[in-house]
Amino acid sequence: MIIQICSQKEAIALAEKAEVRTSIISITSKEGKDVVFSENPNIVSVLRLAFNDLAEEYDEEGIPYGRALPKQEDFAGLKGFVNHLRVECLIVHCWEGRSRSAAVAKAIYEYRGCRDEMHMEKENALNPLVCTLARRELEG
Repeated sequence: MIIQICSQKEAIALAEKAEVRTSIISITSKEGKDVVFSENPNIVSVLRLAFNDLAEEYDEEGIPYGRALPKQEDFAGLKGFVNHLRVECLIVHCWEGRSRSAAVAKAIYEYRGCRDEMHMEKENALNPLVCTLARRELEG
């Protein structure tokens, strides 16, 4: 399986032109709206997760971000979704395709025994909290 890590905009385009069986993990912020994907018979499932791209409660100057940190319950359903994947491609996206999506994709890649192929358009900056929580959900 190919795990494609990308931005929201790229995910919409990839889903529209998907020619093989594809699933999507769509990651938005708590305040964001669900992403709408075009009808395509090759998109067989979509898991929607919503959590903010934060790893700490405070910035470098000690000022609170004012948004909720990701919590374990934000990852509910991830393990079942991954265990039932029967696709050639898994698209994992967040807004930019660098932090949250890369962290979730890495956790999935490790959970599946590193047998998949990961593709990413941009240099990633894994969110360490998201990676830890995704790993816990998958291993639990």
